[in-house]
Amino acid sequence: MLDNILSLLPIILAVVVVVAIILTGYVKAPPDQAYIISGLKKESKVLIGRAGIRVPFFERMDRLYLGQMTVDIKTEQSVPTSDFINVNVDAVAKVRISPHAEGIKLAAKNFLNKRPEEITRDLQDSLQGNMREIIGTLSLKEINTDRDSCRVSSLNHD
Repeated sequence: MLDNILSLLPIILAVVVVVAIILTGYVKAPPDQAYIISGLKKESKVLIGRAGIRVPFFERMDRLYLGQMTVDIKTEQSVPTSDFINVNVDAVAKVRISPHAEGIKLAAKNFLNKRPEEITRDLQDSLQGNMREIIGTLSLKEINTDRDSCRVSSLNHD
């Protein structure tokens, strides 16, 4: 009887180790975040709104916020329009990171493990520059009367 238990001991230990790895490595990503697991494989695993397993000590898990963020864009100085009239413009941009593989790879380079507030601050400078560029191509009349063209212009410049 004791010999049978001793012969099964390595199998029991292996099962316990595998179960422990699964329990400690189990992660579940919420729908508004991407969990990026990297380490053992050349290509990292991306989890969005689903569960996965990471191998403790061999794989690393990083987070990327995918929810919608509101960025306030204000010109600190007057910006000249195409008809050389200086204007101050305040705008709001709604921004999201694309949940597709290419969008996540691009965003991970700049925003990995950052909170939404930090991402918003990082985007603010870039969007202010884009807004100044767009305003410089429009006349004052276009800015005031044709707001839809301003929206389309801003989308094409991002």
